[in-house]
Amino acid sequence: MATTGDPVSVAGVLLAAGGSRRLGSPKQLLTMHGVTLVERAARQLLDAGCSPVFVVVGADSAIVRDAVSMLPVECVENLHWERGMGTSIAAAIQWLNDVRFAHTSAVLIATCDMPTVTVEHLQSLLATSGLGAHRVASAYDSTNGPPERGPVRGIPAVLPRADWPALAALDGDQGARALLRDADTITVSLPNGQFDLDTPSDVAAWRTADGAAPR
Repeated sequence: MATTGDPVSVAGVLLAAGGSRRLGSPKQLLTMHGVTLVERAARQLLDAGCSPVFVVVGADSAIVRDAVSMLPVECVENLHWERGMGTSIAAAIQWLNDVRFAHTSAVLIATCDMPTVTVEHLQSLLATSGLGAHRVASAYDSTNGPPERGPVRGIPAVLPRADWPALAALDGDQGARALLRDADTITVSLPNGQFDLDTPSDVAAWRTADGAAPR
């Protein structure tokens, strides 16, 4: 535990270990304004005030590491990335349980394939969480659920240290959504947050909608 007077920080965790099977090439290396998506997302976490920032790598780990090598981030290797997102979250939390990070009050989990995320949105999540005192999720429309069910609660999201045991136990494709659905979770709206870059048609749609889209 942190001692009285220790600075409180929120760690940033960027999930960048996936194999991009549906896209057919590493989505982490798609570019926007000449910057890879993984570098862009890592910079957003840094600029929002997260410290430390971890990039979880798995598939194509060498080139993903190289893409963020100029940044003050640590790369965490997920040897079980093929089992799904849950293993990447668990790997990051296990790393954060090191005594070096005893002052870390919470974690802000993000991914690199959500082009509508901004630094300002991440800062709003952090401010709403009270620097990690409360769980805060992004809220956006569902891509495959009926509108009457309401917005989805998803990442980017801030999860306080009290949630870490549950996060460390995640496996497979199960992410943090079960926690984020809890009634105590606060939400911050993320316009068009349901849009991510999973397939070639997603990339084509983003290029059409925005001249600065990934290429």
